[in-house]
Amino acid sequence: MLEGSIHVKAMRAMKKMASVSAVSLFLVCCFAVVSKGCDQFAAVGQSFNVPLGYELKPTDALKWKFKDKIIFHKKQAILLVEKSDVNADGSLKLTNLKKDQAGVYIPEVFDQSGKSQKTKRTNLCVLDPVKKPTINVICRDPDVIFNCSHDQQPDGARYKWFQNEMLMINETKIFLKRKKTETKNLPFSCKVENEIGFEKSDPLTNICFDPVKKPEINPTCKDSEVIFTCFGAQPDDAQYKWLLNGNEISNETKISLIRTTAESKNLNFSCEVYNEASSENSDSLTHACKGPTFLGLPEELFGISIWVFIASGAGFLLLLTIIVVGCCLGCKKKRREDDDEELQYRPARESSPSYCSA
Repeated sequence: MLEGSIHVKAMRAMKKMASVSAVSLFLVCCFAVVSKGCDQFAAVGQSFNVPLGYELKPTDALKWKFKDKIIFHKKQAILLVEKSDVNADGSLKLTNLKKDQAGVYIPEVFDQSGKSQKTKRTNLCVLDPVKKPTINVICRDPDVIFNCSHDQQPDGARYKWFQNEMLMINETKIFLKRKKTETKNLPFSCKVENEIGFEKSDPLTNICFDPVKKPEINPTCKDSEVIFTCFGAQPDDAQYKWLLNGNEISNETKISLIRTTAESKNLNFSCEVYNEASSENSDSLTHACKGPTFLGLPEELFGISIWVFIASGAGFLLLLTIIVVGCCLGCKKKRREDDDEELQYRPARESSPSYCSA
C-alpha cells in the first residue's frame, strides 16, 4: 500500500512538472514571437520615451519592468525603485540609448483601490543609424557597376537607386549594373535607409571611359596653307586642344588646324587629346611646307635661294640684250657708212672719161 501511494504521488508530481514545463515553453515561444515584431524603433545614442498607454493619475501606483526586473516603482507619492527616469505623464524616459536597452518594456498601473489598469507594453528595437553612402564605380567592359558602399551598413539596411533624381523601380540591391553606352553623362545616386532614418549619396556620373591614346601630328601642304591633323584612333568622347609653342590656341578645338604656310613657318605646333578618363599630348612639330613662289618655282635650288638664280638669269639676259643691241647698232652704223661712201663714189665715177666712153 505504501509503495502504491508513493507511486501515485510521483506520477502526480511528474504531471505537474510537465504542465509547468509546457507553460514555460509556451511563454518563451510567445516572448520570442513578440520580440521579433518591434513596436518602436530608436537609434543608438538617441533618446526615446516609452509610452505608457494610460492617462496616469496622481493617486495611481506605477511600475515599469524590463527583462523581468523592476526599473521603476512609485506608489502614490512614495518612490520605491528609480533605476530609470519617468516623465510626468508616466512614460519611461530613455537617454543615450544602447543596444542592450532593446527589448520589451512592461508598465503596470494600479488605482487607489489596488485595481490594475490597462496599459501598453512596448517592444523597443535599438538600431544603428545608416551612414551616408558613397558610390564606387567598377568598369567591366562593356558594363559599368555602381556600388552603393561605405563602411559596413547596419543589418537590415535597404537600398534605392536614382537616375537624374528619379527613383528607379525594382532596383533595390547594393549595386546597380548598366551598359557603359547607356549611362554616359547620366548622374546616379543611391539611398540607404532603415526604420530610423536614411542617407543619400551625392550624385555620380559614369566615369568608365576608354583612355585616349598619344596622338601624332600629320601636316598636309595645300597651296598656300598647311593643315595639321591630330592623328590617332581615339574614343568617341575625345576632345582636342591645339598649342603653339606650348601655349593653348583659343577656340581651336577641332581635330584639324589650318594655318598659312608663311605665318606658320618655323613655329612649333602640338595637340592635346583628352576625355574624362585621361589626357595625352603629341610631340611638337614644325612643318616643312614650301609656299608658292614666282612662276611656281621652288624657294631654293641646290641650297641656294631661287631668287639668286632669277637675278643671275635676269642679269645674263640684260647683258645679252645689251650686247645684241650694241651689235645691231654697230651693224647699222657700218651700213650707213658704207652707203655714204657709195654715194660719194658714184658721182665721181660717173664724171670719169672711162665711164663716159663706156
